[in-house]
Amino acid sequence: MSNAKVEFADLRVRYGRREALKGVSFTVERHEILGVIGPAQSGKTTLLRTINRTIDDVAGAVVTGTVRVDGEDVRQVRDLYGLRRKIGMVAPLPVGLPLSIFDNVAFAPRMAGVRGRADLEGRVERCLRQAALWDEVKDRLHTLGTKLSGGQQQRLAIARALSHDPEVLCLDEFSIAIDPVTTM
Repeated sequence: MSNAKVEFADLRVRYGRREALKGVSFTVERHEILGVIGPAQSGKTTLLRTINRTIDDVAGAVVTGTVRVDGEDVRQVRDLYGLRRKIGMVAPLPVGLPLSIFDNVAFAPRMAGVRGRADLEGRVERCLRQAALWDEVKDRLHTLGTKLSGGQQQRLAIARALSHDPEVLCLDEFSIAIDPVTTM
């Protein structure tokens, strides 16, 4: 039995005539941390967007090859929302919802049916701690997340991505707005 969590096989992505990914093949094992490094415009974001199929929302993108998560071809998945709950994604710049800090983190669990206040409070605290933000915001959870500094908003985006317990977490230049100590 394979221990692969994510598999890429001859993945190619084209935007018009420009080929962004040219036959990429590799495997990411369960519990493995993988860093993809390369120059600007080398296809790193495109690669990540194929995992949760946000590439589908890019006009003119043509994808061939295969991306599998847990052995299942993501392009054959019918429940796109289920796939995206499984794959957490954090963009390079913070994208805060116009909600309180608490509600930013509780948003995905609520959408998945979590309603108990104690469950939500526990999840919000856990995720904010994991994102190294809890100590800075614990006394103001009901203020707007968009009022936080850029680095804090980025950590809030990480906490939000963690809130639905994704099996795979994709961080696309996530540390661009975070100081090096916090990044570590």
